[in-house]
Amino acid sequence: MRILTILALCGAFSAQAADVKDFGCTADGKLQRPGASLCLPAKTLTLDYQPKTRAVNIVINGRPHTVERIDKNYGPELIGMAKYIRFLPMELQPYLSRNVVLFNSVVRSSGGEGMGQCGSGAEKYLNAVSISGTKVKVLGKVHVGSCYEPIEPDGEAGNETDFSAYSVQDGKLAIKFLYYQGLMDPIGVLSKDFQRLEFPQTD
Repeated sequence: MRILTILALCGAFSAQAADVKDFGCTADGKLQRPGASLCLPAKTLTLDYQPKTRAVNIVINGRPHTVERIDKNYGPELIGMAKYIRFLPMELQPYLSRNVVLFNSVVRSSGGEGMGQCGSGAEKYLNAVSISGTKVKVLGKVHVGSCYEPIEPDGEAGNETDFSAYSVQDGKLAIKFLYYQGLMDPIGVLSKDFQRLEFPQTD
C-alpha cells in the first residue's frame, strides 16, 4: 500500500525506456530537474550537486545533508556529466520500506589535463543512503561503470535517463553488465548490506 501511495504521488516510470516522461516533485509550481527529487510520504527529497564546493547533498524537507565531497579536478561537470547524479526511478527503489534510497553518482576518472585514454572518462557509482528520521547515512557505494576498470552496464544509451540495465529481482536491485571485472554478461545483485554487488550465477 505504501509503494502504491508513492507511485500515485510521483507517477509511474518505465525503466525499460529512456525516452519516457521522467518523475520528480514540483517546487514553486515547477518540475525539478529529472531525477533530482523523490516524493515520499511526509518527505520531499532533493539531490543537489554544487560544483563550486564539489558537494553532493540530499535535502530533506529543506534541510541539506552532505553525502559526498568530490576531490578537486574530479568534478563531473568537467566532463559534462553532472546530470548523472540523480535518484533512481521510483520503481527501482525496492528498499523504501527500510528507509533506504538509491542514487547514481559520477566522478571524473582522471584529475589531470584531460589527456590519455581516460582523461575525459567517468567512474559511475550506485549509492545507498538511509533516510531514517531526519538523519542521513551513507550505507554503501558500489562501482557500476568505469573507464579504468572493466565495468560496463548493458544497454546504457549514454544518457542519464537510461536505466534499461537495472531491474528489481526478489526485492533487490539488480544490474545487468556487458562485463564486470572479468565476468561476461553477468547480473549483479546489490548485497544486503549495500556494500557490494553479488553475482549468484557465478557461485
